[in-house]
Amino acid sequence: MNLQDACHAAVAPYPIRALGHDQLHVTVEMVTDAAADAIGDSERVVLVEALREKLATAEPVHTEIGHPYSNRAGVLFDVWPDQDLLNVRALVRDAVREVRGDAAVLHDGGRPHMALGYSWDTSDSDPLNSTLRAITPRRVPVTISRLHLLDVTFTQQPLADGHRAWDISWTPIAVLPLGRGN
Repeated sequence: MNLQDACHAAVAPYPIRALGHDQLHVTVEMVTDAAADAIGDSERVVLVEALREKLATAEPVHTEIGHPYSNRAGVLFDVWPDQDLLNVRALVRDAVREVRGDAAVLHDGGRPHMALGYSWDTSDSDPLNSTLRAITPRRVPVTISRLHLLDVTFTQQPLADGHRAWDISWTPIAVLPLGRGN
């Protein structure tokens, strides 16, 4: 069993909407000055070109995903080592600020992580964290060689028990390689 499948099994009894294999992602940066539908096609073209120019100076990121842990937001995988990814984040932030201004990046970005699932209710995280801690392997190597610029949407979906859970979907805008030859 791989790390994601083992974690999915661990979170099944908890109020967490687990992401599918095709939805796992590491958020590098968000544009925060406008909703995606308020950013026109011509603005997106300028942003894509600025990102492409900045990311041409980057190299693929070799890191590890894991260990899994839960918090109030859901279940996350740590990203470590993170310095190369933080360097890529800085390039992305520079491009976003150049195109959209300082108001387009209004947060510090937090620790790099990969989301496994999002909470839709409260629960005691101690037993879940104990279960997640017992999963092996605790880390898996990954190489990040491209970034995807996405129009991301979070919607609440009804569950069979009457609760509602956050669901994530996205529309691809562009795929941006790290470095010139990737």
